[in-house]
Amino acid sequence: MKPQKGFYEAAPVASSIARQDWTHMMERAERSGLSLQSQKGSAGVLFSVRILAPILDGGLRHIVLAAIQYSLGRHTYMPTIVAEFTCRNLRRLDEATRSAAVAEISAHLNRYGEQEPYPRVWYSLSRTLTSGKIKEDDRRKKRMPILQPLESMERISRQALADDLDTVLERISRENIGLVITEEGKDDLVLCPASWFNLDYVDDFSCVINSALRYAMRNEDEESAAVVQYLRRHYQLFDDKTLSVAVADLERELNQPMAPLKQPQVWKELQELFRQRLDELLKESPEDEETHHG
Repeated sequence: MKPQKGFYEAAPVASSIARQDWTHMMERAERSGLSLQSQKGSAGVLFSVRILAPILDGGLRHIVLAAIQYSLGRHTYMPTIVAEFTCRNLRRLDEATRSAAVAEISAHLNRYGEQEPYPRVWYSLSRTLTSGKIKEDDRRKKRMPILQPLESMERISRQALADDLDTVLERISRENIGLVITEEGKDDLVLCPASWFNLDYVDDFSCVINSALRYAMRNEDEESAAVVQYLRRHYQLFDDKTLSVAVADLERELNQPMAPLKQPQVWKELQELFRQRLDELLKESPEDEETHHG
C-alpha cells in the first residue's frame, strides 16, 4: 500500500467539518487517503481502491519470493521484516509460491547451518508457510493488519456515506469491518478502521519492495522478470523513500555491478521511471504538503 505523506500521522478530519466540504474531502481521499473521526471519537481511514493495487495484485507472490531469497543469510533487520510481511500476506500466496519459498529456505539452512544469523526466523517462517496458518497469539504479537479481501466487503454508495458519515464511522469501528464505497455502481473508495494500518506495516512494504529489486538485479532470472513487471505496474503508488532507495540501488548496480548485467537497458529504463516519479513527488506544491499534514 502506498504510504502517503501525512496519511497515517495526520490528525483525523472531524466528520462535522468534512460534511461542510464534502467534494474537497472526496478529492483528498482519492488523491492520497484521508483520516476521519466521528463526533464520538471513532477513527477511520478513507482511501482510493487503487491504493491497494500492489497488495491485491497476484504478482505480489513474486515480490515476496524474491525478497525472501535476498534476505536469506543477511545480518540486518531485513529477514525479520520480510518474514513478518510474508506472514501478514500469507493468504495472498498460492501453494506453489509457499512451496518454492520453503524449498529456498530449507536449501539455505542445510547449506549454511550455524552460519545463518537468524535461524529461528527462517524455521518459524518455513513452518508457517507449510501449515498455511498463523496462530492468533503470533498475529497479535506482530500486529498484523486485518485487511479483509475487497470482494468480501459490503458496498455502500458515496451518497449513503455522505448522508450519515458519523453513523458509518461508528459502525466500522464497532464491528471492525471495512466498506467499499461505490460511485455510480463502481468500486471507488475504501473506508476502514484506522487501527487496521500502522507505520510499521507501511515501512515493511517499502523494505520488501527494495529487497525484491535487489534480488532481481543480481540474478536476472525468470523471477526477476516478474518482479520488474510488477514494479512497472505499481511504481506510481510507491512513496518517495521506496523510490529514492531503488534509484540509488539501480545506480550502484549499473555503475559497479557485482557481476556483468545481462540486460542493462531494462534496469536503466526502470531507473528512469522511478526517477521521473520521484521528481513528481518532490515537486508537490506547498499547498499539498500543508493539506497532507492536516
